[in-house]
This record gives sequence, structure tokens and C-alpha cells, in this order.
Amino acid sequence: MKLRAFLVATCLVTSIPAFSHDEGHGPKLSDTGKFGGLVSAVVEKKEANLGPKAKLHYKAELVRTPDGKVQVYVYDSNMKPVDASTWEKKAKVTMATEKKGKWQSKAFDITYDGKAFSGQMPAVIGKPFNLDFVFKTKDKELLSAFDNLD
Repeated sequence: MKLRAFLVATCLVTSIPAFSHDEGHGPKLSDTGKFGGLVSAVVEKKEANLGPKAKLHYKAELVRTPDGKVQVYVYDSNMKPVDASTWEKKAKVTMATEKKGKWQSKAFDITYDGKAFSGQMPAVIGKPFNLDFVFKTKDKELLSAFDNLD
């Protein structure tokens, strides 16, 4: 009986990774950043729950400095810079982390400076943390998510 309970428990514990959310909010990318940052998909915010099936609109590169400055460069599918001057100048960023089963978050803005969206990140609320960037174009809300940052 104890062996049977042990086997059932082992099967349940080893199956947990199958239910984890590690696909992100868009197609998986293998690009390297032009400025040494992390690259993530930019998808329509309303399609974020589709995971890898969401349509790729752009790619974003996140560059962070030790003092908390963040810069996000936006590229097309071929990693060519996108002119985002017609987009809203401010993008919304949400920093989120999970502590003891509860999510905590902080929001801040970054501003387009002609080359990238940049701004100062607030103090980190916990590690690892996620940064979700929401950009607005004339007709869409776009999302780029960077997860498990430290």
C-alpha cells in the first residue's frame, strides 16, 4: 500500500512541469540582441493568451543597466529597427513577482526617445520578476513580456 501511494505521489509530482507556463506570450525566438539584451516577441495584447500561436508583429530587445535604467528597442521580423515615432510616446510597464502564492506588481512608464523606449525601473519587488511592456499604435495595443528576470 505504501509503495502504491509513493508511486502515485511520484507520478503527480513529476507531471507538474507539463502544466507550467513556459511558452511566453508569443512565438519562441532565438534572436540575439544588437545591444546585448534579451529578445522577446511583440504580439497584440489581446492575443497574449495564445502563447506561441500568437501572431508575431515585432521583436523587442530589453537592455538593463545596473542602476535600473531600461531601454527597449523594437525591430521587425528581420531584426531591422522599427520607426515607432507614430506610436504613443509613453509605454506602460508592469513589474510583477510572485511571493508566497500572491502576485505583487508595480507600474511605471517609459518614453520613446527616437531610437528606443527608455526609463527608470523602480526598485525590484522580488526575484525573479517579470516585465510586461504595453505599446500603443494608432489601432493596436502591443505586448512584449520578459519573464524570470533577476
